[in-house]
Amino acid sequence: MRPSNKGLTVLIIALAACFVLGLWKLYELRFTAGDIYPQYSSLRADPLGTKALYESLQRIPDISTARNYREIESLPKGKSTVLFLGENPFLFELMPEDQIKEYEALAANGARVVIAMRPVNRQREEPLDKKLPNQKPDDKKPHEAPAFEKRWGIHFGYITRPATQAEEEPGTNPKLTALYFRADGKVLHRVEQPFGAGAIVLLASCYPMSNEALAGDRDTTAIAWALGSNRQVIFDEHHLGLTESGGVATLARKYHLEGLAVMLLVLLGLFIWKNSTSLLSPRLESVGAEDSVAAKDANSGLANLLRRNIPARALMRTCLEEWEGSRHGAKFYSPAKIDRIRALARRESDAVETYRKISRILAERSDA
Repeated sequence: MRPSNKGLTVLIIALAACFVLGLWKLYELRFTAGDIYPQYSSLRADPLGTKALYESLQRIPDISTARNYREIESLPKGKSTVLFLGENPFLFELMPEDQIKEYEALAANGARVVIAMRPVNRQREEPLDKKLPNQKPDDKKPHEAPAFEKRWGIHFGYITRPATQAEEEPGTNPKLTALYFRADGKVLHRVEQPFGAGAIVLLASCYPMSNEALAGDRDTTAIAWALGSNRQVIFDEHHLGLTESGGVATLARKYHLEGLAVMLLVLLGLFIWKNSTSLLSPRLESVGAEDSVAAKDANSGLANLLRRNIPARALMRTCLEEWEGSRHGAKFYSPAKIDRIRALARRESDAVETYRKISRILAERSDA
């Protein structure tokens, strides 16, 4: 390889390495901030995450923390506090009874199941005079109670916003939620229901556990009450949509094998470089006129092929077979001429001289 090509190869490898490094730094920044994760995830480090709570509990003696990326059935049985943070209350009301039973089974085995709802804005209250046509004021459509309300006796209520009040900015995450609970005739913001050896805890807002609240609006009393006395705390990430696939990328992140991936990329670059250039300097060789290969036309190429594959003694017989296979070149010749040509071609004589004689016979005008 010429020196110019070697330099080009080194430049391509250097550019590829810079691109991979820049891409790696970009993803590292995104994963450090954690804004690619759902709100109230323990992997998220911005104000809407709960990573500060997770890392704070890690530093407390005798308390172990873990994250769960699988179904509820895979959670360990026994005395532990399982945090389901950032549940959407509107979707939770639509949760089927089978999933409600999964929470109950987890609590019955000794776990303290903490379900904290994400804060919601107040909705505009409907005017009193707004009703459907031909509908009486006391005529209400029967509404089926949610599964958790029938089983736990807890009702979700929402503080409304007067119609005259300005609408809140959409997309904002409020610190105060419009959600409240109604149980045993009381209006509550947190409820604890015993189930077997454990309990289910409902929190109207998970804001006190967020990074923003721990930084400037800390309520350690509410957090300590929600966590209870268990020494193992599990942050569930599965209900937020984060699942563990068990692939190579997951194992690499789990065991911190990012350096191994970088080394594999370096080895790949070295392999490409090794196979594209030589470590030895190129040897200059003079090419003489006798060693040069002149350009050949189609006839010369065909002659070389015939010379390599057909013996000289069988050349005329082969030409005769091809000629007769083409029906004598699509021309008419008398049987006498054809017989004379066959006799000449079958003789073991000089091919060039035989070809000349056959050409003269074909050029004759008479059929003799």
